[in-house]
Amino acid sequence: MRYSQVAFILLCFYASSSFGLEVISSSETQKLQEIEQKYNIDSLLISANDKLSTHKKKESDYYALSVEIKSKQTEYEHLVSKLPTRILSRSNLDSFYKELETLVLKIDQLETKYDIDGKSLKREYKSIMAEYDVINNTRTNKDEQLAALKSEITKRVIADVSKPDTVQSVDLDGSTLCSKFQSINDCLKDSESYIVTNTIKTDPFLNERSVLLSYDVVDASMNMSGNLNYKIKMAFKPSYNSKIDSLINEQLGLKSAMITLVSNVAADWFVDGIKIGTGRELFHEVPLGQHGILASYQSEDKSSVEFIQGNGVFSYNFNNTAQNNDMVTLPKSDHKKQTMKMKPKPTDMLNSNVNASTNKPKKSMQDKGYEYFMGIEPATAEQKESFDSSPSAKL
Repeated sequence: MRYSQVAFILLCFYASSSFGLEVISSSETQKLQEIEQKYNIDSLLISANDKLSTHKKKESDYYALSVEIKSKQTEYEHLVSKLPTRILSRSNLDSFYKELETLVLKIDQLETKYDIDGKSLKREYKSIMAEYDVINNTRTNKDEQLAALKSEITKRVIADVSKPDTVQSVDLDGSTLCSKFQSINDCLKDSESYIVTNTIKTDPFLNERSVLLSYDVVDASMNMSGNLNYKIKMAFKPSYNSKIDSLINEQLGLKSAMITLVSNVAADWFVDGIKIGTGRELFHEVPLGQHGILASYQSEDKSSVEFIQGNGVFSYNFNNTAQNNDMVTLPKSDHKKQTMKMKPKPTDMLNSNVNASTNKPKKSMQDKGYEYFMGIEPATAEQKESFDSSPSAKL
């Protein structure tokens, strides 16, 4: 019937369900909390993240020191190149030698500091990575405990749903829009398949193999506009399925999430001490739980410890002045003044065609009788030939 088809299309489903089975029991929840407390890595992550941020700033200073050494070496080479001339001229040799000696000692001092700082940075980085190793080992041990707990939960749920007398009862409070020409019974009958299908989709203990044991309409009422409110009680034979497994993983934090790291500059990105890339926007998959995130750009760092519960975006912006370093400077080009000029015809041709031209309509700028140029050079040989030829040759 046509009206029943319209009612099915406009069907709205609002349900509140009560599930008799538990995905995670209260005792299992208690075990989960104990694991979380035992393997808490918040303080370790904060400490390691702060040390890594300080280390990145020292690396920036270390690089600046190498630039200074190179500058002093260039200055030394410049002075040495003048040495023969100064010896031959014998002018202020003492002060020249003194300046050269001072520069050599300064370079030696900087190179000594560079060597000491470099070794210190290596030791410091190794120590920081050791802290992250402790964090990762703690996280691994935690995952092992969670995996063991998941195994216990899975075995318990499978045993529960496999019992012959186990029934999953679902109570629904829903509404749908019926045709004004339908009765309550007809509308409920047309909607029954949709209601059962959506109940199976939303209940974690039901799937396409679940058997509908009972379907009872407890109450139903419809107003003059065709809005039908109903209460339905259903019973199914439950079965273990992928929805249960997904819920267990989610509640135990065994799932992964995709995080998006965004900055206003091309920053270096670190997650748990490991560099994952450079750019303004990066995507990285991490397991659920605590993670240290650090963005480094030049001598600045932004870092935080985040509790990842699902996909998310984390933004770390730097000062606007730093953005100028990412700008691309285009080479300067000479902009010639553009002028419009008309290539004149030869004088003898003008005299011979003066009468003919008076009888012809004037040609517009788009006509081929006149050639207009915008002050540009010909790009091809054909354009050059076209520019150099007389207008009469083209007519």
